[in-house]
Amino acid sequence: MSVLLLIAYYLSLAVAMLWCAAQVFAAVLGVWALIDSALRPAQYYAAADKRSRNFWLVVNALAAVVGSFLAYEAVLAVYVAGASTGVSFIGLLTVVASAVYLVDVRPALQALAPVRVRSSIRIPGRASQRRPGRGGRGPRDWSAGR
Repeated sequence: MSVLLLIAYYLSLAVAMLWCAAQVFAAVLGVWALIDSALRPAQYYAAADKRSRNFWLVVNALAAVVGSFLAYEAVLAVYVAGASTGVSFIGLLTVVASAVYLVDVRPALQALAPVRVRSSIRIPGRASQRRPGRGGRGPRDWSAGR
């Protein structure tokens, strides 16, 4: 067998595997966008002046289903036939739909979410703030002697 033929075979196999990985990534992107759009409250969409929650749920659900089908087809083609499937315009549309949600709509919705603050005020020299097992002053004791 010719060396050039082997190189061509392994290069085509590498391209097929890269295409398969891209299809799986597109499916994961669609599922992530679907889960994120399902977890956001409907009133955030109206407040952010974006399309409705149901619109984005349908778009992201279609993107996740079509992306998953194309990923399954690509994985099957690589491991059974050792070749890649062709570039699909529908696959490109699913990636664009998920990316538009994740890049444009999601940050606008996150800006409307309430901020959760978890903090406690530590007053130097207060016994209630000291942890048991630590004797003396802690690193945040700003008394005059330090």
